[in-house]
Amino acid sequence: MILAKRLFVVFLLSGMSFTIVQAQNINKVFQDAKALFDQREYALALVKFEPLTSMEGDNKLIPFASYYYAVSAYNAGDATTARNMFLQINQRYPNWEESNEVNYWLSQLYFESDDFSMAMRYATGIKDQKFQEDIENLKYHHLSRVSGIDRLKELLQSYPEEAVLANNLVNEILRLNVEDQDIDLINELSSKYEIAVNVGFEEIKSSPKKSIYNIGVFLPFRYQEDSIGFENIQRIWPTKFYQGLKLGVEKLQSEGININMITYDTRSNAITTKEFLDQPETKELDLIIGPVTRGPVQEVSKFVKEHKINMINPLSSTSGVMDDNGYAFLYYPSNESLARVAADYAKEHFTENKNTAIFYSGIADKPRADLYKSLIEEDSFQVVLYEGVRPAESVKIQLYLTDEEEVDKDSLVVEEMIAEMDSLREAGEEDWEIYNERDFVYDTLKILPDSIGHIFIASDDPALSASAISGIASRPDSIQFIGSSRWLASEQSVSFALMENIDATFTGANQIDYLSPEVAEFRQRFLEKYNAYPKKEVRLGDPYIGYDIMVTFGRQLSQYGKYFQIGLKRKPFINGVLTEAFNYRLTNDNQYIPILKIRNSQIEKLKD
Repeated sequence: MILAKRLFVVFLLSGMSFTIVQAQNINKVFQDAKALFDQREYALALVKFEPLTSMEGDNKLIPFASYYYAVSAYNAGDATTARNMFLQINQRYPNWEESNEVNYWLSQLYFESDDFSMAMRYATGIKDQKFQEDIENLKYHHLSRVSGIDRLKELLQSYPEEAVLANNLVNEILRLNVEDQDIDLINELSSKYEIAVNVGFEEIKSSPKKSIYNIGVFLPFRYQEDSIGFENIQRIWPTKFYQGLKLGVEKLQSEGININMITYDTRSNAITTKEFLDQPETKELDLIIGPVTRGPVQEVSKFVKEHKINMINPLSSTSGVMDDNGYAFLYYPSNESLARVAADYAKEHFTENKNTAIFYSGIADKPRADLYKSLIEEDSFQVVLYEGVRPAESVKIQLYLTDEEEVDKDSLVVEEMIAEMDSLREAGEEDWEIYNERDFVYDTLKILPDSIGHIFIASDDPALSASAISGIASRPDSIQFIGSSRWLASEQSVSFALMENIDATFTGANQIDYLSPEVAEFRQRFLEKYNAYPKKEVRLGDPYIGYDIMVTFGRQLSQYGKYFQIGLKRKPFINGVLTEAFNYRLTNDNQYIPILKIRNSQIEKLKD
């Protein structure tokens, strides 16, 4: 009711003003109103200009009066009245000489009301070059304030020419946790709009892309010049691994990715390795694959940290390779990562019998065993057997599970047996000794039935797992098995049928599906080049691993540049070429570790 009365008063005054104006000189009213406007008395100017805004005629002051009325309304805090008057000016005076000024104001008003579609419509409608700088400043001022990734994506899709939106979107993405950032979108935007991206890693400010990437391969080739030595070299694993790398380089080249591969024979010697590292050209490497033995690993690890060059250890699961070094990566999961995944599975599935046996093969595997023991003991598991077993003595695990011992029979049973013989003797029976000394004892397993719920093999060596699986299969009770899948790639004595029969569980470590089309293609290309099929190894590198590393990480170099971790850390996983996937979001080892079972004599991944 109050609002209605106020509107009536305004209307009455307007009508009276209009009658007065008719009798006055339009110029005089305009000048008075303009004087109030210049003095920033916008509310008073608004009242003075208003009668002129509704007048008809050819007087050139009328559209100007409407313009100043709208500006006065805006400065008086009434943006809606201002916008409506500017719209009215465009409608009444479509060819007015100051229409660009009106459109600029409309663009600003729509920006301020968060109607970007209308704001951009009026901004792009101004063709006068004198306004272009002001328009760009206006758009930048408002577009740079837009927040929210979804909102920015929507606007950029509508206005792809607005680089400020792209820049803002990149900044919004970079504000997320590294693992949540869409690195593919960042790369796309930075390339298209020439945005300098701070990748958000300590000491790494950018990741340069190159036409050719230099990759150094540090392996113990032990090259010899004589023919016999060369023939022997062709049979050792580094050469086979190198053959896979070389085929990988050719595969990348067919994809337009150029790799210059340089080999360095470390001879498993730290001094020899350091001599290579001291050469100036080594500092120009973009990636190092290897080395694999302790001394050279230590030298290369120090080198890559100092010179900011990424390295990939192709064989190890030892997390020490990565310690305090953001440039050192493991191709495989670390011992600790494998232990965590196995322990999580055990705590969920091995709950009926929480007694556990843990075996590891040596000092390199002990961190996996130690962490697994610690994690399951937190969940009330009882580790009843914890032992290091060398691969050459792996039969000990089977013997633990199958060995028997003599145990005295229950005393009451023994008394009954003796009483039976006494009664026969007293009855005069000549053959009264119906029991011998062995009849008073019985054989039983040293590890009693149902005394162990599951066995964890904290090693990739096939001998330990094969011994444990064979022992479990020979027992009358049911013991669960869990270990790494890495050894399944090799030719081994334990059949898949046996592993399926005991329902063995495996943590997937860079599992290769040897029935995949990608593997078939690789095998065919290997056969054509080397006149033989690639051989699968167990713990050492083989052509499959070499090829997978070269192609997978070569593609990362091409996509993300020298410091491909800016991509690895921002993606939940990346596809391998022979292996299924890699995950480096949280650490520098492969965190993609699915749980595997043997089903129908094939390795299958458990569905979540």
